[in-house]
Amino acid sequence: MVAGDHTTCPLCDDPVRLVGLDRVRHGVAGYDEAAYLACPYSDPSYGRDAGRRPPSSPTGMALYRLMRDRFDRIEYLWRTASGIRLGAMALRRALTLWRDNESWRNYDASYRNLAQMLFMGMPEQGLYGQSVIADCPVARILGRVEAITLTPQGRYLRVGTTRYADITFTVGPPVTERHGEHLGEWFPLIIALDGRPVGGPVPVRTDPGRVGHVLSMDTWHDDRRLLGIAGDVLGCS
Repeated sequence: MVAGDHTTCPLCDDPVRLVGLDRVRHGVAGYDEAAYLACPYSDPSYGRDAGRRPPSSPTGMALYRLMRDRFDRIEYLWRTASGIRLGAMALRRALTLWRDNESWRNYDASYRNLAQMLFMGMPEQGLYGQSVIADCPVARILGRVEAITLTPQGRYLRVGTTRYADITFTVGPPVTERHGEHLGEWFPLIIALDGRPVGGPVPVRTDPGRVGHVLSMDTWHDDRRLLGIAGDVLGCS
């Protein structure tokens, strides 16, 4: 995001001054010294340890509030990026684990990837009884597995099995790619049947422009059910 003579660092979310411009700064995230010191762009001799943001980190607290107050939008970003639509119980479980692990303190977590970080590094998530978007990469992988059934439900397919089978997914750590002057980021989603991976990793990509658009939409219709789950798990705003 660019505002006046500042923009936001794609890795640590701190404000960055654009050299050569002379404009008034407005609408940019507040400065977080811990995020700056941990950012690889702050020092060419960068060597961050495996630590986490301090509990008082402004960035971490902002991410927590965003997950709590915009959980329905975070779920939408996850669903459209991954192709997986989870039910209320599965979402509550994922959000509870995110809270218990204090995942907003992970240095990898940022505004652009909250949807992916909701599941990154968490235990296997069950896909049985959940839904996937028809013809998405996950649906195509599941469609090639003999033990899996996919029942149409509008634009979604409900996941079932022809026998007892444990069909799950996990999300791995982010992978950063450079495209010219721009950085891209994606998370590997692994589908497993009875503990064995099927198909290759599905890249669940981040899109900072789209994330910003969804989170700031004035015409968004709140999903009270999902916001209620976030309120129960993370506390009321």
